[in-house]
Amino acid sequence: MAHRARVILPRCLETPRGEPPCVVHLVRAPHGLAPLQAFAASLREHPPGIEYELVLAMKGFQSRREARPYLNEIADLNPQVLYFADVGLDLGVYFASASALRRERYCFLNSHCTPLVDGWLAKMDAALAVREVGIAGATGSWTSTRSWVAYSLGLPSAYRGAIPPAAHVRRALLEIVPEQAARGRRSPIEALSQRWLTMRMLHYQEGFPAHALRTNSFMIAHNTLAELCFYAIRDKRDTLLIECGRESLTSQVRRLGLEAVVVDRDGATYEPARWASSHTFHQGEQTGLLVADNRTRTYEHGSAALREALAGLSWGREACWACENDRPRDGRASTSADSSPPG
Repeated sequence: MAHRARVILPRCLETPRGEPPCVVHLVRAPHGLAPLQAFAASLREHPPGIEYELVLAMKGFQSRREARPYLNEIADLNPQVLYFADVGLDLGVYFASASALRRERYCFLNSHCTPLVDGWLAKMDAALAVREVGIAGATGSWTSTRSWVAYSLGLPSAYRGAIPPAAHVRRALLEIVPEQAARGRRSPIEALSQRWLTMRMLHYQEGFPAHALRTNSFMIAHNTLAELCFYAIRDKRDTLLIECGRESLTSQVRRLGLEAVVVDRDGATYEPARWASSHTFHQGEQTGLLVADNRTRTYEHGSAALREALAGLSWGREACWACENDRPRDGRASTSADSSPPG
């Protein structure tokens, strides 16, 4: 990645934490109006619980006239609006928004996010306020592309004995990308090209468990974000490296001596080793989930085979895709977001 152009995010002046958090919600023109309608409805149904500033990051709109129906849909929530070209992926828009806004801290939500409980933002903000915490998210995962590729090739892998046979997992995952099933097998040249690009990417990947907060919904302070090293996000592989590679948001924040925590619907926080017990992502009935997105819904409505595959890839031997509704309430969460950090 040395040839990539580095993204520099200017630091902002130190501001008191009395400034309300800035919620940046991505709105993509190709997705149509429905995701924004769902987000707005959930925001009205589930108040954030604290004062906040709402910013819509409008991506791919050719004119303000094209964006007008979207802005009318959410006018009662009084958002500020930023416009971006339809290039790159979500994280690139988040960095550009932070560079333009220079707020003290942000809650970034992708276009498919819908809060599920009252006070959802207050819970995430309280988690981020703990001195040792550098980033807080609604979901996290231990999924490792590196370990999955090794497993699928019959090589030693942490997934061996923890998930179904690779062929079964591949078939189950076709529920997520049915167009691939309809298309059939790739040509030999396409398959070789895909494998070559994947193998190059694996150098930057962690083996299982690869602790990574998912970037669908997360909170971070501006000056923490400015401490991190990123390169221009050009395609999905670049995003994977930043989301779950050795230079991921989570890995870099932890190297700063700060923690990355998952926040559940009760406001309890979980350090990486405890994420599986939060039941927020691809685990049981996801009863701890604070903010839903397209991936959590895919799991929720998926077949038993798909749920088993996704839970296994996310949590290995700690996967519990068919377990009962209730989450463990035995104090295994790191701390409550409303309590003081442990001494």
